Amino acid sequence: MFQQKLTRMFSFKIQKSKIAILFLLLAFIISSCNEPKSPLAEYGPIFEKVMISDTSVFRGFNFGDSLNFVQSKEANKPIEADKGYLYYEYKLDSEGSFNIAYNFDELGLNEIHSDIFINDADNADEVFNKFKTYFDDHFGASQAQMGFTIWSVKSEKYGEVVINLSNESTDFTIDKAPGKISLWIYPDKS
Repeated sequence: MFQQKLTRMFSFKIQKSKIAILFLLLAFIISSCNEPKSPLAEYGPIFEKVMISDTSVFRGFNFGDSLNFVQSKEANKPIEADKGYLYYEYKLDSEGSFNIAYNFDELGLNEIHSDIFINDADNADEVFNKFKTYFDDHFGASQAQMGFTIWSVKSEKYGEVVINLSNESTDFTIDKAPGKISLWIYPDKS
């Protein structure tokens, strides 16, 4: 009788161990299936949705890229397009929206302008600061010039390129107006 009790107890412990091992294996499988976080995620969901990629200066594009290349890599069809211009509009779920205008010359992409509209204007400063932090991290400390936050970056085809970031939320005086962040990237022609 004692031996039967001992056998049942031992059998119970083995079953418990098997369950624990299966649980750990299942937990490992589930955790390994999760996609790794984007390096842009640390700057917030709006930033990540606008920028998409941390390669190059904006959305994975470099100055000098062709219109066809930009058009093929953008997720949507352009709202407006001609031989030197592409214009896109995107929703940010319930958070707002943004637009992008790409301008091209004979060398390729030479100007990018994006306005990001934040439905909750109180969040505009936070979104602005996420963009500023990202550009500071990638291109060095910014300079303040006439209400704009500016970075100078070298480009192979265009020499000095200016990244101009501004929070234009105060331009909207209507109650419940969205916040607005403006990003303009262009060659320095001075």
